[in-house]
Amino acid sequence: MRQWLWKALCEVVLHKTYSNLYLKEHLNELDPKERALATRIYYGTLQNYALCEASWKRFAKRKVPSRVAVLLTMSVYQLMFVDSIPDYAIINEAVALAKKLSPKTGGFVNAVLRNVLRTPMDYPSDPKEKLAMETSLPEWLIDLWTKSYGWQNTEQIAKASLCVPPMTIRPNPLRISREELEKEEHLSPSPMDGLYLYSGSLAQDPLYQEGKISVQDAGSVEIARFTQAKPGDFVLDLCAAPGTKSMAMAEMMNNEGSITCLDLHKHRAALIEQDAKRLGLDIISARQADSTKIKDTDKYDVVLCDVPCSGWGVLGRKPDMKLHLDQKEGYKLAATQSDLLEAGARALKPGGTLVYSTCTLDPVENEEQVKAFCRAHPEFDLEKEQTLLPDGSRDGFFMARLIKGRKE
Repeated sequence: MRQWLWKALCEVVLHKTYSNLYLKEHLNELDPKERALATRIYYGTLQNYALCEASWKRFAKRKVPSRVAVLLTMSVYQLMFVDSIPDYAIINEAVALAKKLSPKTGGFVNAVLRNVLRTPMDYPSDPKEKLAMETSLPEWLIDLWTKSYGWQNTEQIAKASLCVPPMTIRPNPLRISREELEKEEHLSPSPMDGLYLYSGSLAQDPLYQEGKISVQDAGSVEIARFTQAKPGDFVLDLCAAPGTKSMAMAEMMNNEGSITCLDLHKHRAALIEQDAKRLGLDIISARQADSTKIKDTDKYDVVLCDVPCSGWGVLGRKPDMKLHLDQKEGYKLAATQSDLLEAGARALKPGGTLVYSTCTLDPVENEEQVKAFCRAHPEFDLEKEQTLLPDGSRDGFFMARLIKGRKE
């Protein structure tokens, strides 16, 4: 198992492979009995990477090869957080793996890990610095969140980045009733009305195969509901892939009306149509397109602009993002986000609803983007904006609902 973990983490850390995609494609290489523990160590190492790396770097007096650094970091995670494995076994396994590189590497890994075991981490006294270290987040991000959301909310957001939210199921009301759902032993009611928590093997589940359920984060479902799409509406979803919000809207609309889904990549548009077919939603059509350049004008009742963003609201679900956080990411994406809003505004009928949403917690990409749009478009009213903070049970999102044509 540890050989597999080392290879997996090297792929994510050194080659920037997406952690969730790697796990989906390679977890079946392990014995089924090992998968739960391997998944915990895999995600746990990524969630706590900076802390675990800092712990062993105290004792490294020279530059450490990158693959050895990953081995040390995953071993320190186990020493610090996995009580079910004895410390000696963790160190012995790490040394055995390191010796495959060279005997000297084995001795180095042994010495560093034993020092880590003997010498607990000394955490900073400053609360912000301490929270940054404990949650493996940069201090600039803790500062930004504190200014934007306050200290108490920042603690919640940061600690949520150490938790992978549970798998949440959105039932398809066109194919299954609440009474039928409540009979399923592997489903339990979610804190969010109408959703369920799932335990089981989704790919082999007849409920999934028959289009009766879909996986969707509770916060993502809330964005679909926020659009207030209703039966008969003509809806446009920009940047639609993987299509979960489109599917949720179609179910809300009782499969009556029309939803056009656009995505920059042809294969992702095809996946949207494939999922719509699974769910029996024939009002959905998907095509490849650059959404910033669409020519549709005054055509749609509802337009959803779920834009590319820095993703700081989904760090728990995508912990590899912690390894590459960029303070200027929001500024780099702002122009594209603005262009998408402009395209959405053009496509909307007078009196129609434009929803702007992100999965990040960054005022530059959220509130400031909406304010700039409203200054440039006095014909739009900002009806409501809302921030959902991640709390361990769901991801974090921002959403704003704007109505076209109310101002003279």
